[in-house]
Amino acid sequence: MISAIDKSRKHRISLNRIFSITSGGMLLLFLILTWLIYSSLMGFKTLLDDIADESLPNIVFSSKLYGESSRLLEATQQLSKSNSDASKRLAEEKVEQYLAQLKRISEQYFKNEFLDVQLNIISLEIAEFTALIKKNLLINQQISEKEKAIYRLFTLSLAFESNVNDFGQTKENSFWAMQLSKTIVNVSRSINMNRLQEVRDLFRQFNTDLELLRQYAQQETNSSQKLKLTNNLAQLIVQEEGLLPLKILQLRTAGRAIGRENFVHNLIQDFGRLLEYSAKETEEKITKKMAATINKAESETSIIGVALIVGVIFLIVLIIFIQKNIMARLDMLNTMVKGKIKGQVMSANLKGNDEITDIANSFVLFSETIEQQNVKLEQMSLSDGLTNIANRRALDIRLLHDIELSIRKKSYVAVLLMDVDFFKLYNDNYGHAAGDECLKVIAHTIKHALKRNSDFIARYGGEEFVCVLPDTDLQGAEDIAQQILQSVRDSKVQHKMSAISDVVTLSIGIAVSGPDKVLMPEQLLNQSDKALYLAKSKGRNQYCTYSALDNN
Repeated sequence: MISAIDKSRKHRISLNRIFSITSGGMLLLFLILTWLIYSSLMGFKTLLDDIADESLPNIVFSSKLYGESSRLLEATQQLSKSNSDASKRLAEEKVEQYLAQLKRISEQYFKNEFLDVQLNIISLEIAEFTALIKKNLLINQQISEKEKAIYRLFTLSLAFESNVNDFGQTKENSFWAMQLSKTIVNVSRSINMNRLQEVRDLFRQFNTDLELLRQYAQQETNSSQKLKLTNNLAQLIVQEEGLLPLKILQLRTAGRAIGRENFVHNLIQDFGRLLEYSAKETEEKITKKMAATINKAESETSIIGVALIVGVIFLIVLIIFIQKNIMARLDMLNTMVKGKIKGQVMSANLKGNDEITDIANSFVLFSETIEQQNVKLEQMSLSDGLTNIANRRALDIRLLHDIELSIRKKSYVAVLLMDVDFFKLYNDNYGHAAGDECLKVIAHTIKHALKRNSDFIARYGGEEFVCVLPDTDLQGAEDIAQQILQSVRDSKVQHKMSAISDVVTLSIGIAVSGPDKVLMPEQLLNQSDKALYLAKSKGRNQYCTYSALDNN
């Protein structure tokens, strides 16, 4: 039994066969026409091959690089906001990960020395920026230690004054204590100052205050002890590595970090613009090649027309055949390609069973493959890589959609903001790999605790998750929150370091937007965050609502 493919090949109309049959009496004309037509077809084939093998992949990978550079920009912003070694370390890991991915894609697909140089510069600048962040955190720690030492000295001084007053010190002998209190108040002010000139002015004021303290100490009783305390205070505040020099160093380092951060952001944005330019350049190259191919085809068509005028009736029949079965279909293919470049819907509706149909079908198949890949890329950009649930970006899109829908339907939208209790202790005790597995289990448990297809779960960041519950009032949200709490407890993920349970538990904050009071996404998340804080303050492993917070 002959297969469908064999039948198709059997009935296939080959252009070369047709031209071979008609070459009997008009060999020279046949050779000219064959060359011109073959040249036109090859021009289109070359153009399509270039689009398929080089141009479109370059555009796709340029898009990938642009996406990674955007993630790198977000990671550097997180690094600049680091207020602890742990958050800095996490941000650094993300920055290194995105940089490595950028370099891998660039080296594998582009092999552009200029892009490599740009990435190396970005890497060096990020290293400098990270060093400044680390230095700033160290200075903040030293300032905190100095601040504690000053307050310990102040407490000691107050105790000393109290003992002296018990032995009858007069009011005239309390100037030193009053001046000391004033100086400590100024110390508190200096810690919160963010302008270098203000700190310098306060530096000079501290020198004056310390001189007054010394004078008062010499005039009052127990002068030696007071002078000693005054000198200790001076060493903690104004001497080398004292509080004020550290504060000045902190402001300078912070300023340098801000400048370096802006520079790094500009470098990354320039890199993204370079990728956009590269993609645009590729697109322009495709357009120019297409125009050149079309011009060439039009020129060759004119020559074919002149040759056919002087031909015989046989050639007239051949012209009709070529015009109907080749040129018109080539023009249709050209229209299809142009339409696809402009983003129009394309379908392979060319009739026939020859090379042109194969090219059209191949181009349609390739275009559909590219579109499917773009859809997959879009889906990947909306999902969390660790837990395989939606990420923050998808949450923002979904929450805004559900709120707008609830406004039209005059219904409710509930948000559950969840946080894993004592997760830092879990990571410290079991390791980050176990912590990642724990987050996967929690995400899976929460997802299966939601019964409706319309319910939505996303990873909010770190160990926080968010559920969006459309058409759900406060009572319904509380029922679901209780069910989630029980499901997480039933999952029995061991957590020996927890202060409230031997297994992993959650704390949940609930906020609801309804017809009587419509809340925007930021307001709804803010209220649920406050409710979550209330649940934590009440002992964790429970849920609290924003309405309960108002009642308190």
